[in-house]
Amino acid sequence: MNLYKWLVPAVLAVGFVLLAGCKKEEETEYDSLTGTLHLSLPEYVEPGFTKTFMIDTMMTVSRADGGTIGYRFVDPDTGEPDTLVTADGVIKKHYYTFTAANKTASQTLVFSAFTAEDAPYYGTSAYGPFTIVRPGVGGNASITKFDTRHSPIPFVDLRDLRSYYVTEIGDKMWMRQNLAWTGAGRPYHLCEAMTDVFGRYYTWEEAKNACPEGWHLPADAEWTAMMTGAEPGKDLHGLAGKVMADLYFNGTKMWEYWREVSITDDFFLSVMPVGYATIGEGEYSFDGLYSYAAFWTADEEGDYAICRYIYHSKDIVYRGKMSKTGFAASVRCVLDMD
Repeated sequence: MNLYKWLVPAVLAVGFVLLAGCKKEEETEYDSLTGTLHLSLPEYVEPGFTKTFMIDTMMTVSRADGGTIGYRFVDPDTGEPDTLVTADGVIKKHYYTFTAANKTASQTLVFSAFTAEDAPYYGTSAYGPFTIVRPGVGGNASITKFDTRHSPIPFVDLRDLRSYYVTEIGDKMWMRQNLAWTGAGRPYHLCEAMTDVFGRYYTWEEAKNACPEGWHLPADAEWTAMMTGAEPGKDLHGLAGKVMADLYFNGTKMWEYWREVSITDDFFLSVMPVGYATIGEGEYSFDGLYSYAAFWTADEEGDYAICRYIYHSKDIVYRGKMSKTGFAASVRCVLDMD
């Protein structure tokens, strides 16, 4: 008897039975929820900033089968979820209050819609990224590595009681920090928390009258006077590194290292690269962070005003012509000596 003849078909039959028994159940097909969640936060906030959201106006997604949806926030500091509406549609509370942590950090608030585990739907989320900043320089402020020992007694602007460190360059007394007077100008990304971090960005028309009493917007010649023998009305080669400071913003080095530029801040002007803003139809667009520093002078040429600016990879303080109303730059004030 040929056992092989009968054994092979039997083994194959058993194998097919086993394979059939091990076949996975068909996977559930999931649908997406209909609609979009929305979440809005300022890009920059100070510690303790709060914003309250009302869930009744935020339940903006639905299921094709008309079933219930849950909603929750996730705390950006602890990662803990806070469910406002359960998966079976029960409203536990109508409001969620977000409070920024007491630190400097970049975080994201998450708002999510979800369904019960056995419902064939994917959840969806909205994200609110933000950065927590602290005003001032040094200590636990957002701007660190600022050498305050050179300027132990700051100047106080009596208009708003803001204080500014100052430095003497030649026979001139300059502010070491960007002007932050809120009577004009705009803060970075229109977030008021940034006013006392980067200073404000002013058009030339605003800058002309922005300095406090007893101070003035420096003339281009006052920038030129920083370098012995410099030619008026020209770029100032070899000056940038002497006025740039190796500062950090929320722990991030602001001026990128370039071999061509030796950052010494010899003049203690402590320039930081906070960029500039362009203005079109009343809308501000901010650019150049970590790459440019730009400052208005009191000089003008026709429809343009003169700006002094630094680009991170060149040891040059450039001289440029900018729109008086379509460009916004930082302001450093100089003490009147008359």
